[in-house]
Amino acid sequence: MDVWRITLAALRRWYILIPLLALTAWGAMFVGDGFQPQYEVHATAMMTPGRTEPEVPNPYGDLDDANQAVTIVLNSAEARQQIIAQGLSADYEVTADSRSTILQMVVRSDDRDAAVDTGTALLGLASKDLTTRQTEVGLAKSSQYTLSILAAPSVINVVYDGKLRTQAIVGLLGASVALVIAVLFDDIIGLVRRRRTRRKEPKAPVGDSADEPSGLSADDSGSFETAAKPGEAGTYASRGD
Repeated sequence: MDVWRITLAALRRWYILIPLLALTAWGAMFVGDGFQPQYEVHATAMMTPGRTEPEVPNPYGDLDDANQAVTIVLNSAEARQQIIAQGLSADYEVTADSRSTILQMVVRSDDRDAAVDTGTALLGLASKDLTTRQTEVGLAKSSQYTLSILAAPSVINVVYDGKLRTQAIVGLLGASVALVIAVLFDDIIGLVRRRRTRRKEPKAPVGDSADEPSGLSADDSGSFETAAKPGEAGTYASRGD
């Protein structure tokens, strides 16, 4: 069946196709409503030097090294366990810009407040790690690296992961099924009508035959005379004689 015939069949059975398409649209919307939004929180911080010259070497090295080290600590499994223990989201990522003292944080959660609180907790964990490691080596507080917050944790975006893709799949499958049902129904109706038409057609009488026996001819008296074949001489007498 070509595209034109399918189109005509679908148009003839619009009363089946349209309700099925409406049901498909409702199904796609229902599936979409089942997706929970993901709140995306961003935060930015910067590693800053101490106010005085250190009397002992800093365990982190320079500021760039300190930034990379804190990033590794925050992305570790231990740090995630601490975040989870506080009832916050473990779906986060901390990155440090290359050759920079800038620290970037991205947190995702289906709860807006939990996402913001996770960003705040991460900043606090980073500051705590900096203070603990530098204090352990006897570095004066005024000489320690600190974390300066450039952008506090805030919701930047609301993400619906997979919602549009799932709705598109449901819509495509539903529309395909609706079209197939409409075309099949049109074919069934056409088949039923053809059978009814054949049943209504008049049938020829059983005894009638359009052809007479090829070798015999009948006269008024009811006798049959055999026709002579081309090339044969004479005639045959009738059966009555």
